Amino acid sequence: MELPGELDFPRLAPEDKYRRAVPGYMKRLARLYQAMHERFGEAGLELIREVSREFGTAIGENAKKGGEIKGVAAVGRYLLKVFDMVSDDWEVREFTPERLVIGVRRCPYPFTEKRICRAHTCMEESLVAALDHTLEYQIGRSIPGGDAFCEHILCRRAPARG
Repeated sequence: MELPGELDFPRLAPEDKYRRAVPGYMKRLARLYQAMHERFGEAGLELIREVSREFGTAIGENAKKGGEIKGVAAVGRYLLKVFDMVSDDWEVREFTPERLVIGVRRCPYPFTEKRICRAHTCMEESLVAALDHTLEYQIGRSIPGGDAFCEHILCRRAPARG
């Protein structure tokens, strides 16, 4: 696109646009969540949970169109792709056929309240449930909870007690 000389500026490559824009969008999302919680209290958190669950389920259903995604390795690989879209500050801290622990040293959003973080991560919980109902997603350690890093845990669901 040609711009008049006075409006012309150097255009960024898509990768540079991503690196510059995404952190700002994530901070804005965190601030929107905070405002919803401040204004609406528990109802605001429930709205965040509801939207996050719907989004996670939709992502999971869409992902299954490409084939079945089951088990800790396959679902874990999908989760890692999701994490890699928003940050490169993650690591696999533990991996077995029954459990995956993803460590994150810096919250990309950055959440300051544990309750808001938990409401947001309903997306990952719903995504995992949509992909493989035998697995569950949990948060272990949490930066908003005062820990030095976050733990995102994917594991086999405990058998129901009869």
